[in-house]
Amino acid sequence: MKKLLICILCLASLEGFSQLRVGVQGSFSALTYWQNNRYEGLDAAEFTMAKNGWQAGIFAEYDLGYSGLVLQPALMFATTGAHLGQSKGFVNQGSFVTGYSDTKLDVNTVRLPVNLLYTYRINTKWKVFAGLGPFIAKNLSGTEKGYYKGYDNSTNNYVPGQYPINNKVHISDDFSNNTLGKSNVSSLDAGMDILMGVQWKKLQISANWTRGFIRQYHTTYVNMGNEDWNFTVGYILFGHERKPRL
Repeated sequence: MKKLLICILCLASLEGFSQLRVGVQGSFSALTYWQNNRYEGLDAAEFTMAKNGWQAGIFAEYDLGYSGLVLQPALMFATTGAHLGQSKGFVNQGSFVTGYSDTKLDVNTVRLPVNLLYTYRINTKWKVFAGLGPFIAKNLSGTEKGYYKGYDNSTNNYVPGQYPINNKVHISDDFSNNTLGKSNVSSLDAGMDILMGVQWKKLQISANWTRGFIRQYHTTYVNMGNEDWNFTVGYILFGHERKPRL
């Protein structure tokens, strides 16, 4: 991280990069998963609910001429995942063989989004912006915690009580069965960001929707991937905007 900041500072000192700005930003995130059935006609039986998350890191901005277009890459450390409720699974414990689980999946990730923004300056202090762009992410580690309940085939009833789930997430494309200790997420994700926001002096406030295209977590019944909302506050540490053409 220190070497990256030194390189950015060196570039900013060059005449060709005089319009480069660098800042820090952090986000509160509402994390959830998109899903689709793995087998035609088979109910996915997943209730994917939002859970809280966050991301933080550094970003840069570079003016593309006098058009109002700005290139904005960032390097972020983020949490992803979802609250997964009532997952079908095969428990294979005691006298019951099927059941459901309720867990929260937390995945630690490094994200590299590169957005193209259109900015409009209202006056000397205020401007608004909107844009979109791709991202790529690398999953590092995580946990899946919650509980499951078993279904007793001999009585056709759920067994009283709950059984804990406390799994370490493995970076693997294998299917997950959290009741058997199998919690796996894919190594990489890639997708699209759409964002809009406002800037006052050097302070930025924005909201963005993120959709990953790569399956992150899958069971016998369902495929799932990232679909998040991020509410971000950023601050420009140094750098200057391109001066208006006279």
